[in-house]
Amino acid sequence: MLQHLIAQDGDLRMVPTDRDQLTAAVEKIREELLALPEGTDGDRARDLTRWTGIGLMTLGHHDDARVFLRQALDLAAASGNTRAVIAAELNLADAYRYAGEAQAADAFYRRALDGARGQHPELVDFALQHLGKHLMEQGDLATARAHLQEALRLRITEGDAGLIESTQAALDRVELLTKETTA
Repeated sequence: MLQHLIAQDGDLRMVPTDRDQLTAAVEKIREELLALPEGTDGDRARDLTRWTGIGLMTLGHHDDARVFLRQALDLAAASGNTRAVIAAELNLADAYRYAGEAQAADAFYRRALDGARGQHPELVDFALQHLGKHLMEQGDLATARAHLQEALRLRITEGDAGLIESTQAALDRVELLTKETTA
């Protein structure tokens, strides 16, 4: 929905490719969300809420992002969509991480990983990637490396070149940070 307006910076965090365009796109999604008629498909409301939160997080509006992402998580849980719950937990964890709230982020990342391992093995690589990047930022480079290596193995098995590249970039970042701390 907003992927074309979001890139990763050198620290592997989401940043706008064009701040003005992303701001306008997020506002458009919020307007669509507000205009949803009563009784609209809950999946649509959840998706719009989640993408509003992701956009706000990318723009640096962490408090507002957490409100929307918490709402997306609640909508996913209420619908019983465990796959959507895991996705929302990962996004909410990212919002906490971006805001510097490592403890809250860690709890959501670990919950998402546990949920993926227990119910949606196809999401384990995503949970490992997000948790690995969080651990990297927290300076736990050995554990970050282990999580990212596991994610890479899973992604190689799946054969998605873009996901493999993303995980390799995170592993390269861990290696760079490791060299910096031992130099």
